[in-house]
Amino acid sequence: MVTNVRTSTSVFKTVNGLSLTIDVSIPEDFQQGTGIVLVHFHGGFLQLIYRLQVLGEKTTFPPLWLIRACHRRGWAYATASYRLLPEASGLDILSDALDAVRWIHDHISKNIIIAGSSAGGYLALATAANPHAPRPLAVLSIYGMLDLASQRYVQPALEFSGFTVSDITASAEEITKAKTAGQLVLFPDLLTRIPGLAGRILQEGVEVIPEDVRAIFPATFGLDANFPPTALVHGDADVLVCFDQSAAVSQKLRSKGVSVLFEQVVGQGHGFDVRVPDDIDIDDPKAGDPPFYDNLRRILAYLESVCKERACA
Repeated sequence: MVTNVRTSTSVFKTVNGLSLTIDVSIPEDFQQGTGIVLVHFHGGFLQLIYRLQVLGEKTTFPPLWLIRACHRRGWAYATASYRLLPEASGLDILSDALDAVRWIHDHISKNIIIAGSSAGGYLALATAANPHAPRPLAVLSIYGMLDLASQRYVQPALEFSGFTVSDITASAEEITKAKTAGQLVLFPDLLTRIPGLAGRILQEGVEVIPEDVRAIFPATFGLDANFPPTALVHGDADVLVCFDQSAAVSQKLRSKGVSVLFEQVVGQGHGFDVRVPDDIDIDDPKAGDPPFYDNLRRILAYLESVCKERACA
């Protein structure tokens, strides 16, 4: 177990008077400039339904198993704040993610893994697909909501997707009102600020998405043969973010010739990895063998292998 870890918080961007910060934890054997940094984007930035708003924050439900695994390998771990819907648009949020990764590239190391959980998985995918992002070594999506132009997200439905652990406080009466009134904001409309876009996608297909916002639909427009090696892990009992989101993206990447590891976690739902106890190091053979530990270990082994092949000295 790594015990000597230095943690710092820095402002990586100020926009409209709002300071966005990034937390970085660096183990003592980390090599500045060339060490591996895993940048993780938290879940929870989507969506507004009637008076119900679900938000996320970088210190809420951190993936402690992943943080420990990074430090054990001598990697740094970083997590960044970003603006949230509905106050910010999808392009605003993507620009924050890009700036966070650029800050890590310029101040910590050029060897970067871009990762995210739930809605953060979407941000990881969109950031890695963006031509203006520093080229990552690999991408990690943990039960990511990856394709916001898919059928699930362009049809009216009362759903609470896009956050790692639910914190829904609205009453049943409020939810019923939302259903009855149909006052739903569909993701494509909310991300792009284009009213009715979701309906047009449903009726006419994804080609109706304007060119200037296609960067926020990476699963549709951003995956090609040059996409970085990608690891995805998703529980097949997930009712918040469909397992098919990860399955479809992994299949599309493979069809492009991209190296992919896709771990289907049998019988597990959304946020399953948050249940790893605080005092457990899953790399430790004494950690036991719950059903999903082996999935996480294979993810880590894959990332480690990719980094050994691709990291710049």
